[in-house]
Amino acid sequence: METQVITIDGPTSSGKNSVGFLLAQKLGYQYIDSGSIYRAGCFFILKNNITLDDLEKVVDIYKNLQIEIKSEDSAQRFYANDEDLTNLLHDPEVTKIVPMVSAIKEVREATKKIQYELVESKSTVMTGRDIGSEIFPQAKHKFYLTASVEKRAGRRFKQLVEKDPAVKYEDVLAAMEERDKQDETREVSPLRIPEDAIVIDNSNLTIEQTVEEMLRRIHA
Repeated sequence: METQVITIDGPTSSGKNSVGFLLAQKLGYQYIDSGSIYRAGCFFILKNNITLDDLEKVVDIYKNLQIEIKSEDSAQRFYANDEDLTNLLHDPEVTKIVPMVSAIKEVREATKKIQYELVESKSTVMTGRDIGSEIFPQAKHKFYLTASVEKRAGRRFKQLVEKDPAVKYEDVLAAMEERDKQDETREVSPLRIPEDAIVIDNSNLTIEQTVEEMLRRIHA
């Protein structure tokens, strides 16, 4: 039986991960956050003290990245090169360099190969910023999640303030506006609504309501 890919694109903190994970669970598919692949590479760039202007070494990290996603107790563990990086992918140092690294054309090409390999054997829900537009434009079901930048900044602030009470909402909002700008204006695979994608604004929807709306569209 041919494997299916459902794509979910959208800006940062539009709920892609939570929605994608729940949707995959309900469909019995595997879930892949493509951003985690970029983050895993960044983890190894930092671990090996590689400078970002050493293009060859940066690209080699992605060419040699072995990704495995394991399900454990209705949660997922993300392994790269046999290391469990699940709790390390959102390290502030990793987050800092992700936009620069993911804008490198050769890095995106190497990551694309990894994405294709991961969906070969299992039907997949994959989230990212260019999945429906660049990676799987032929996917039957493509979604684009969005919400107002204030709403998205509020979500991110809520996550961050639990770890660091000194975080200010205004700073999170400014950083998010800057990230949106970087994503939308980068030369390689800029963030955009994929052709034929169903746009869902979940500013006032819960994760469950967003998934219900998607399932309704998928089964229509």
